[in-house]
Formats: sequence, C-alpha cells, structure tokens
Amino acid sequence: MKLIAGQRMLCKLTNLGPSMDKLPLANIRRLYDLFDSLFGIPRDKSVQTRDISVPNGSHTIPIRIYRPQGVASLSMVYFHGGGYVIGSLASHDNFCRKLASQTQMNIIAVDYRLAPENKYPTALDDGLVAWNWIVDNADSLQLGSGEIGVGGDSAGGNIAAVLAMQLFSMSLPNRALSAIPAFQFLLYPLVDFRYQSESFQRYGKGLLLTEPLAHFFHECYLGGINQFEIESIGLAFMDDIGKAPDTIVVTAEYDVLRDEGLDLVEKLQQAQLPVSHLHLDDCTHGFIALAKFSRATRYRLAEIFDMLAKYAASKVTR
Repeated sequence: MKLIAGQRMLCKLTNLGPSMDKLPLANIRRLYDLFDSLFGIPRDKSVQTRDISVPNGSHTIPIRIYRPQGVASLSMVYFHGGGYVIGSLASHDNFCRKLASQTQMNIIAVDYRLAPENKYPTALDDGLVAWNWIVDNADSLQLGSGEIGVGGDSAGGNIAAVLAMQLFSMSLPNRALSAIPAFQFLLYPLVDFRYQSESFQRYGKGLLLTEPLAHFFHECYLGGINQFEIESIGLAFMDDIGKAPDTIVVTAEYDVLRDEGLDLVEKLQQAQLPVSHLHLDDCTHGFIALAKFSRATRYRLAEIFDMLAKYAASKVTR
C-alpha cells in the first residue's frame, strides 16, 4: 500500500533542505518540538495536566501527568522518541493528551536528559529513576488503583522495553525496579543497533527518519561505547525474553526500523508470550506528528488508541 499522501508530502517538505543531521542541534530540537504543534494531532483540551520535577541526585527530571476525564483504568509511564538526542514534553504533548483521553489511561511523560550532552546510559538512568519515583508515589500522585506500565516510541520504545524486560543490569549495575511494569506499549521501537536490515536499506532516504539521521543519533548517544554494552540494551540480542510483560507493538511499513520491530513480535510470539501487534502498511516512522492535516493518519492513530483502550478495558474486567 502507498504511503498516506499527507505523510508523503510532509516527508518531502522536510527533505527539501539540508539533511537534519547537518543542521545545528538546537535547530533540530526546535524543529522537532514544532512538528507536534504544527502538524500533530489537534490539541485535546479535555485532559488535565500537571508538571512535576522528579529528583535524581543533583538533577531533576521533568514529568507531565495527563489525566483523562472520569476514572483512569491504567497508567502508562511514557518515553518520547527522538533518537535520545531530540524530543521533549513539548514534542509529544498533543499525542500524550490524545493518548490519555482516548485510552482512559493516565499518561506520565518523562523528559529524560538528551545526548550528546548526556550520553549512554543517562536516558536509561533517568527512565529508571522516574519509573521508581512514580511507582513509589502513585498514591500521592492520585494514579488510582489500576496497574502501571511503560510505553514509548522509537528510542523511547527502547527505554520502555529495557525497563520492562529488565535489561539494564550492565548499563545500571546494582539497580532495581520498585515494581515490574504491568505492560509495555512499543510504537515503532528501536530494537537493533546494527542498522543492517532490509528495511533500513530500503527506507533510508526521503522520509522523516533517514539513514544519515539514524547514524547521527547513534553516534551522539552511543559513540565510544563498546559493542558488548550496546548489545545489552538491544532487544534483538536477547536470548531469554521470558521477563516480557503484556506487550503491545505497533510497526510502520515505511520505516527503517520496520524489520526489527517485526522480528521482536515474532520472537515474542515464538516464546508464547502475550503480544498484540498492529502493522500500519501506509505509515512512516514519526507519523504521530503528521496527523493534523491528514484524515487517513488520524484514522490510523484511532486504531492505535482503540487497541490500547480495549487492552485497558480487558485489565479492568479480569
């Protein structure tokens, strides 16, 4: 199936000038933050938000809680995408608002520190600290009695999965989770750091996430890190995935990360672990920020929200 026209046009627009990896980093970050407000999902004003700072040594981690109207059935700690280099609470604000309102979940977005100023494993450290603090303070945060899981898109999906599947023993030795996430939602997740798949070669040009940009992100976050450590956070290298919780995976066809996402789903299925999978054969990586002027893209997002809402409802009735 062809890439949705609205997504195709915006991909062409972003590729008219110099490659994003050639721009000053501050400019890339501003551009990425603007995408959500200019081209993302229309703002959902029904959702209440609260900004909090989570202590992490001499640093604080900003988080934002999104509360839907009514009683939330579950809560999800969410990590934004952006290759560990770009992205913020602003870049995913409209998406998180809609995610909360359409799934009837509390969404807690985590603004972890970015590379290259803060290289590996800083993002994981912030993620673990934020997760533990949220779990430990769930009552005072008024998250309700529902279970708490993790979620994320792209690099944020990797952070979520590394936490949920407890793959951080080498990155963060002698550290532990306050509680194991009840589920993980992985939206076109980063799974394999080798960048050698067929989809990486096929879709590495002309879209939002290009081959040069992916390598730029990799060098910013993981440059100088030995391969053994890198493989410790790569889901593609897992021998034992028995620790995986309920898993919801969304993959996109026009995406350099397509094959590694599909491989992860197959691995979970072969292990007979609970996994739900939605493959969008007319979408590209980053399409959640391309929905404002594309009805077809909004329909695809509605499919994702519906899948999550049904999962949340099933947890309530169990």
